[in-house]
Amino acid sequence: MAILVAMLLAGAVLASKPLSIQPGERPVAGSTEAELWYGMDQAEKELRSSPLLVRDPALNAYVKETACKVTGDHCRDLRVYIINAPVFNASMAPNGAMLVFTGALLRMQDESELALVLGHEFAHFRQRHTLQFWMKAKRTSAWMASFSVVTFAGGVGLVGSVAQLAGMAGISDFSRDMEREADAIGFKTAAALGYDPQAGVRLWKRMLAEEKANRLPRPGPIFASHPRTAERLEDVGLAASTLPAQETRTEREAYRKAMQPFLAAWLEAELSRRMYDTAIQVIGDLRSSADGQSAGIYTFYLAEAYRRRNKNDDMVQARRLYAEAVSLPDAPADTWREQGLVLRADGKRIEAAAALRRYLELKPQANDRAFIEKYISELEFIP
Repeated sequence: MAILVAMLLAGAVLASKPLSIQPGERPVAGSTEAELWYGMDQAEKELRSSPLLVRDPALNAYVKETACKVTGDHCRDLRVYIINAPVFNASMAPNGAMLVFTGALLRMQDESELALVLGHEFAHFRQRHTLQFWMKAKRTSAWMASFSVVTFAGGVGLVGSVAQLAGMAGISDFSRDMEREADAIGFKTAAALGYDPQAGVRLWKRMLAEEKANRLPRPGPIFASHPRTAERLEDVGLAASTLPAQETRTEREAYRKAMQPFLAAWLEAELSRRMYDTAIQVIGDLRSSADGQSAGIYTFYLAEAYRRRNKNDDMVQARRLYAEAVSLPDAPADTWREQGLVLRADGKRIEAAAALRRYLELKPQANDRAFIEKYISELEFIP
């Protein structure tokens, strides 16, 4: 698996670019490309048994269907794997294995955005970008570093392999050009299918806002190959402005229906990163565009982000959001627990007991049931 992730995140160009890969094409036996594919195939075997895989049939079918729309005749060469990781990322290996991270699915808001991202990753595959990197790496002093990743990284795991690759990005002299090429191909592919050309504008605006909200050190050199978010936003906005006015689609409802069953788990995973500044930005964006759907879930997790960060007036914000969330029909059961604890702290015994009882009604198998029942008993006790 480490091999697969390593190759997915790499990029550079050769003096002589290989031709675009054709549907059904496989590398010539004994070639450098065959060598690369062999490594990818072995890594993919490991990936299939990984506990990081999301195996839900409906979600996988939806993402694969969208991927097939943008890959066309290449669909039969494609395998899609959804990786349970709370970061914005998607990648495609040179042998046709496409990875989509749950952190990306959480952040995207409609199918037109998903199509744009998958079209970008497909472009890397079609243009043989990883092969270009691989061949250049073998001719540089960085080859020994890349070789060690391929040979010895089998048990490293997702995060470890990314860290090992940090040094390899430095040899990607032209990888920004490759990323721009993939951006352009992904945009043209999605637009040709009738998807909203403004999808990239919306997506990169949100990503830029998240980037600005991040007060931690900027990403390491492994991400240096990508054009800056502001540049991508400008490029995609310019491309969208050149298209003639026409009827387009976002497939927003289809996307939301597919993602809805996983939102709570993905939002909890987002908070588990403890990057609360960016979590507040991400969840706030999702909440602002919810249009009444999933508003209770987003409002609760936004409250949780403020509570867990707990700076300045964060607890004031959290209390306000808990109170709002309990009035929404799709609020998680935990909303009532947190609201009950807030009311308990405020000395509102009757209201607190009622909220905590509602929590236990909605979540009868709660792990903290004994503690909550103790609180209720204390709140309802009249000396």
